[in-house]
Amino acid sequence: MEWKIDTGVLKKKERVILEGIFELDYLELDIGKMPILEPVKVKMVVVRAKDGIAVGGFVKTAIEHPCTRCLTPVRLEINGTIEALYVPEAYRDEKSEVELENLRNVIYYKNPVIDLTDRIIEAMVLEVPEQVLCRPDCKGLCPYCGINLNEHPDHVCDKKPEFNVVNNKFAILEKFKEKLREG
Repeated sequence: MEWKIDTGVLKKKERVILEGIFELDYLELDIGKMPILEPVKVKMVVVRAKDGIAVGGFVKTAIEHPCTRCLTPVRLEINGTIEALYVPEAYRDEKSEVELENLRNVIYYKNPVIDLTDRIIEAMVLEVPEQVLCRPDCKGLCPYCGINLNEHPDHVCDKKPEFNVVNNKFAILEKFKEKLREG
């Protein structure tokens, strides 16, 4: 399905419903590409309003995201909301900027055909929390050897470094400096 709307043929107060499956293999996030586990179901309503073209709807799918603490793959349900107001670029001036500053997601357009794919992806990205956990009490990974502490709760690491990372983070440089002095 094509997720575009031609504003030139959209009549005042006319409602256009766009509904279907959005083709997407992965969701690009700041930490990488997250695989899509279910078809991305989208339903949008597009209406020519007084101020421009109003778009509202929802996105529903699931992605695979690594746990923030232990990196175990987590199934993350996505139920995103699409909200946007498209305003013609010609209406952009100081007065309209002040009137529209309280509205969120105001997008100015020049081309009469508006591509709504960015709104779909935006709704998905905004649903991903900053911290994704496999379970609320996730213990994470050992900071020295990387073993999963959820699977090995009694783990005592024998690979601890000689210095305390928190209190003496420059210990290695101090040792290096001493060696340089000694020749």
